[in-house]
Amino acid sequence: MTPKPTILVVEDETIVAMDIRHRLTNLGYSVADVVPTGEGAVEAARRLRPDVVLMDIMLAGAMDGVQAAGAIAQSCDIPVIFVTAYADEETLQRAKATQPFGYVIKPFDDREVHTAIEMAHYKHSNEQRRRKERKWLETTLDSVGEGIVATDARGQVNYLNAVAGRVLGLGLDEARHRPLARVLPLREEGGQPVDLLPRVLEGGCPLHAEGLVLRAPAGELPVDMTACLVADEGGEAQGVVMAFRDISGRRETMARLRSTVDRLRQTVEATVQALVLTSEKRDPYTAGHQQRVARLAVAIAARLGLADERLEGVRVAGLLHDLGKIYIPAEILSKPARLTAMEFGLMQTHPGVGYEILSGVPFPWPIADFVVQHHERLDGTGYPNGLAGEAVCLEARVLAVADVVEAMSSHRPYRAALGLELALDEVRKGRGTRYDEAVVDACLELFAAGEFSFEG
Repeated sequence: MTPKPTILVVEDETIVAMDIRHRLTNLGYSVADVVPTGEGAVEAARRLRPDVVLMDIMLAGAMDGVQAAGAIAQSCDIPVIFVTAYADEETLQRAKATQPFGYVIKPFDDREVHTAIEMAHYKHSNEQRRRKERKWLETTLDSVGEGIVATDARGQVNYLNAVAGRVLGLGLDEARHRPLARVLPLREEGGQPVDLLPRVLEGGCPLHAEGLVLRAPAGELPVDMTACLVADEGGEAQGVVMAFRDISGRRETMARLRSTVDRLRQTVEATVQALVLTSEKRDPYTAGHQQRVARLAVAIAARLGLADERLEGVRVAGLLHDLGKIYIPAEILSKPARLTAMEFGLMQTHPGVGYEILSGVPFPWPIADFVVQHHERLDGTGYPNGLAGEAVCLEARVLAVADVVEAMSSHRPYRAALGLELALDEVRKGRGTRYDEAVVDACLELFAAGEFSFEG
């Protein structure tokens, strides 16, 4: 059961004060004290912190009840009920200015004073709770990183949080009752003014707007906005809450990130070109082979619908697919006759050597896997690991077709170029067995449509 409130009685007539104390005690209330003056009432209220003050208006001393009630309201936040025989208009207006929680006319019965006390205590408790909740809400809103501005249904500002105040250079008192467009001036990046209020009031649902510019005293800020309608239980608009985020820092971060990525791409490209040059210096007879394979492989992969990032991985793998040949003796690479079985066996080690070199390089793609598999075949007859079917990754299947077509179309130390038609016949015959069907089809379509040429 909720305990009864404690009462401070302020009454300068001793008999009346004793009567009031007796009545309150009979009603179950605890009387904290009885004081005869306004000054004594203020001091007792501060010291005793009663739940309710019963205050006579006409008191002994320089401070009357109205003045004492005002001082108590300012310093103690304790509800005051006036109990007085004076009910003239002037006294009533003075009393109203202190916002009392009740006004009981003498003589009164117990029911009147009991009702006044309970109502004052209940009302004051609710107001305290609302103030506390409002303070929690305001503190929460002030602690977020977004500027928040709220309006009434007419678009007049009635709240802004600390972030919004700092950005806009306004306090709440300055911003209150001003049109939203004046407090929060927005425009598109192209220069046209933006008024989100009508769109929110008409649409009702949360609105998100990006790429806006806020004209603030310290300069223009790029912002993103979120606006939400505030409606009552019947759905009628009561106002709008808008939150804006300064995205200038995010844009600077993104710009730095893009610059870093660009530098990393340049570093990767320079590394790749250095490795390509090293490989081609070792085998001058196939200079340009890796570039041409890379071009054809990218064209095939693009026709297959691979995303741009995967296309870049195919290009890099194409440029490096024969890097392992730096391990092969130069006399074998440039031998003007067919290789012996032992020499060919040594040549077959180049995908594995390429893998060993590239596996330690942190490419964004598994380049080493693409390289080591580019001589594997779907039927398991390839090398170095005899992989078959889906065990061979798609990028390696693309490189396999591109490598065969380019190699047969070009001159080698041990033979003249066999020509493009024979090269295409080779992958056509191996379609679905040695080579991936979709990859072969894409390659054939490229040349048939005239969309690719090694000389292009």
